[in-house]
Amino acid sequence: MRTLRRKFTVVALFAATVLGGVAVPGTAYAGGDKFVTLKVCSGSSETVKFYFVGENQFGDWVPSRFWEIAPKGCTTASDYWWKAGQSVEFHHHKNSTGWRWEPRLISYNDTSDGAVYDLWIG
Repeated sequence: MRTLRRKFTVVALFAATVLGGVAVPGTAYAGGDKFVTLKVCSGSSETVKFYFVGENQFGDWVPSRFWEIAPKGCTTASDYWWKAGQSVEFHHHKNSTGWRWEPRLISYNDTSDGAVYDLWIG
């Protein structure tokens, strides 16, 4: 009788483990790297010049070329791919403030591979 109870207990625990693992949501496996192009939009009435420094699709830490944003406009920093889930250095210039830079995180979860990821500056 004891042996039968033990076997039943082992089977019940095994079933609970298997079914419990299936029923409980977990973190999804990230299937690989994602790379995005960045688009910067400005609410400023001044022209904004900018460039990025970050990890590209080849795993290299590189600077981009320069772009300009028209007042209250947007510019896509085309021909550059940045790794999602990491920060890039966002270097920007307005005549009223001079050159500044700040880290900008490219969210991994809020984008897909090959997407255009939006960043905003005031």
